[in-house]
Amino acid sequence: MQREPSTELRAAQALAWPGFILDLQRGDLLDAAGQPVELRAQALKLLLILGERAGEVVGKDELMRRVWGDVVVTEDSLVQAIGDIRRTIGDETHTRVVTAPRRGYRLVAEPVSTATGAAAPAGWPPLLPPPPADRARTGGLWSWPTAAGVLLLLVAVATVGWRAAADASAEAPPRSLAILPFESEDGTDAWFVDGVASDLGAIVATWPGATVVGRGTMAAYKGRAVDPRRVGAELGVRHVLTGRARRDGDDVRLAVSLVDTRSGRVVWSELRDVRRAELAALVGDVAGGIARTLVVEYGDAVAADASALAPNGVQADDLAMQGMAELLRTVSRAGWERAAGLFDAALAIDPDCVRCLAGASLTHSNLVLWEWTADRPASVARAEQALARLDALAADRLLAKLSHASLANVHRDWPGLLAIGDQLVAQFPNEPTSHHHRCSALVRLGRFDDSLAACDRAMRISPRDSRLTVWQGLSGWAHYLAGRPAAAEAMLRPSVLANPRVPFYGVVLAAAVAEQGRRGEATAVLQQTRARHPGYSLATIRGYWVAGDPRFVAGRDRLLQVAAVLGLPA
Repeated sequence: MQREPSTELRAAQALAWPGFILDLQRGDLLDAAGQPVELRAQALKLLLILGERAGEVVGKDELMRRVWGDVVVTEDSLVQAIGDIRRTIGDETHTRVVTAPRRGYRLVAEPVSTATGAAAPAGWPPLLPPPPADRARTGGLWSWPTAAGVLLLLVAVATVGWRAAADASAEAPPRSLAILPFESEDGTDAWFVDGVASDLGAIVATWPGATVVGRGTMAAYKGRAVDPRRVGAELGVRHVLTGRARRDGDDVRLAVSLVDTRSGRVVWSELRDVRRAELAALVGDVAGGIARTLVVEYGDAVAADASALAPNGVQADDLAMQGMAELLRTVSRAGWERAAGLFDAALAIDPDCVRCLAGASLTHSNLVLWEWTADRPASVARAEQALARLDALAADRLLAKLSHASLANVHRDWPGLLAIGDQLVAQFPNEPTSHHHRCSALVRLGRFDDSLAACDRAMRISPRDSRLTVWQGLSGWAHYLAGRPAAAEAMLRPSVLANPRVPFYGVVLAAAVAEQGRRGEATAVLQQTRARHPGYSLATIRGYWVAGDPRFVAGRDRLLQVAAVLGLPA
């Protein structure tokens, strides 16, 4: 018989367990210091629903209906969201979010009465001061006995970790895959090893029948000795590919293994020695082996050119791999300028190098988009010239389509960007950037809910991606434009906290807070944003966020009006 939750638990305004507090009034998950915890929107909404009915089982159908609404999703989406919650709160033993087999899930937590002042967080998030009644409270949330409990919990987690890993991966879709960053052998350059793994990931991204974790999320595992079973538990995938690469002059050795994360058993492996010029064909062969093992429709998954590169092509491709490593490492002007130099040097050696042309086009487009170029017309022309040559050589490659999307963004061709995004999703459904471009286009076309679905898909494919803050920011912007300031705040707050280098989302967060009646807090948010970006203004927003859809224009103008009242200069 299912036990009934206590009256105290039903009436709680907040729930807690060691290290976290779920504030049901504000709709936030906070850590012990009162800082908002980064969690995907759907996962947070799911956690809040479970919190509303803490102590009782909430059915799967109800959870899917309330979280995803009219969006058609499979039960895999629910399983992934539950996995996100468990990973975030450290519930590897599944004792906080308990699975009721074939029925649903139950949240186990301790009630916290924020109204009476009991057990309030030690500190509130710097961008979200407590309401006046809470400001006089002192004292921390966690006492020494509680801290000892946390330590005991960590020991317990370490003891039962392998069993939890097996349980989590048993729930994963059978055709799900994560590619760990490849290891380097005998001093082989990291950029070369990363390039090989990236090429393989680009092919795997074309498989519509598989669930593949985005490479941005997998980058977090680089340099870490992790068991594939652990990765399976953390990411909710059934298979993990590990690999090692060695480069010795013109000779390349590649060793890969596909591991079943439930048992740790290697289900397929390959060890190959080839000449550097034949690397593309080898990567295609590896993709074919994975495809056959996972029973994925193979089709023309081996999109890589099987012909050998000429000697100068090898040298150019090496430089391009280094350029791609710089381009993808982080969002920074210095890094992208270094990447541009490497691509230019590569093209001087081989003007028909596909990776070099794509890298040059992408880098110059992004320098324009981020306003990090001293000569905008020259950068646009360079991106267009490289793409024109790329189209003549390999128009169907992923990198070519991504380059087209970046230039459409530069030219503010939102219908064109959406069309490219649709093509990308059709051809590369497991590449998060495909969905990113659709999200970006749809928000400017006034299709705000469609935009949210696209960004959510990118976040589900790669939940630990370096671009996660961008997707959260776009989602918050879409909510704001649609007139949902509370939902906007929920998405924008983690984005602004994690990436304060982008001033726009700080302005939108301030406006969303103001529209909920918290004027003082909104002013403080905007002041913090202006302190980091003193030159940012209303004119900057008008110049960047340009679109013709009347719904978009109305929402943007509303933002400008609120931001002006809060103190953003003209």
